[in-house]
Amino acid sequence: MATTSKTDTVENGIAALFKTPNFDMSAIMDAQRKNVEALIEANRVAFEGYKTVSEKNVALVRTMFEDASGVATDVLNGKTPEANAGKQAEFAQDVARKGLEGFREVSELALNVNRDAFGVVQKRFTQSMDELKAVKAK
Repeated sequence: MATTSKTDTVENGIAALFKTPNFDMSAIMDAQRKNVEALIEANRVAFEGYKTVSEKNVALVRTMFEDASGVATDVLNGKTPEANAGKQAEFAQDVARKGLEGFREVSELALNVNRDAFGVVQKRFTQSMDELKAVKAK
């Protein structure tokens, strides 16, 4: 006599409760398992991607603080107020340029993360529709 695991018995019992003609409960359970796996994968992709986005943001802020520290030292050591004003204007332009470049880079990275995570869900949705068509054809 073959032994069955507790899970098999429970699943078979549930499937028996919902057993109707032309209704494949195991196919539905398999489809739901695939749906959950796709959502888990989409969440993993999003988590890893946003981790990278946050690391880029931290690096951007760190660079800006380091640059500001260097300019502050230069300004404090400047010879004349005119030289200081020139350095401050140059620094302001540099910060604005780097800030916009960094913002653009981080925004594109976040957009790609969203696209990749949505792609996982979209792929599973397409597979589900194909599975549904196959079941309907039977």
